[in-house]
Amino acid sequence: MPAPQRDPQRLLAEASARIAVRDIQRRHDLRSILAVQWWELTLGILIFPIALGIFLLLVRLAEFDLGEWEGLDYEVLRHEKRLWARMAADPSFAPPGGESARNFALRLLAGVREIAAAHAGQRVILVSHGGALATALAMILHAEGNRWPEYQMGNCALSELAFTPQPQLLRFNEVAHLQAIGVLDKW
Repeated sequence: MPAPQRDPQRLLAEASARIAVRDIQRRHDLRSILAVQWWELTLGILIFPIALGIFLLLVRLAEFDLGEWEGLDYEVLRHEKRLWARMAADPSFAPPGGESARNFALRLLAGVREIAAAHAGQRVILVSHGGALATALAMILHAEGNRWPEYQMGNCALSELAFTPQPQLLRFNEVAHLQAIGVLDKW
């Protein structure tokens, strides 16, 4: 009788958690409401085996606030609402009850700066939605939130950013820790 297959999402989360915690001094684990389904596994795996450090849920690093458009299908946002075209034409455009691309990028930058200042010289882990992390990297490295597509990462990929003397990307979209579980081609 063949062994039961393990959930690929859990395998990805476990692999990322193992690599991320191997030499941590302090950490911030951040997730947004939109990322909960994916990241709650990662957060649980990160938090429970390691009693040291701290856990914070920072709203400043949450995903883009779509306001009244929250929950709409990607195709509806793209074609009917023309969200990305409208934001590209006017970075101050905001969906009804939501935030603008400009405010989103500035919020992320402020959140990362707050964490970096509070934990200078320490190792910090940020777990968030891919769009939020990509925008944060674009803001930190280029002061241009619209460069976020250059920093899109795979699920559970690891990236490392050093803040001294200037922000420098040391690792980006590293997935070697996931290859042994053999689910990368499915995501």
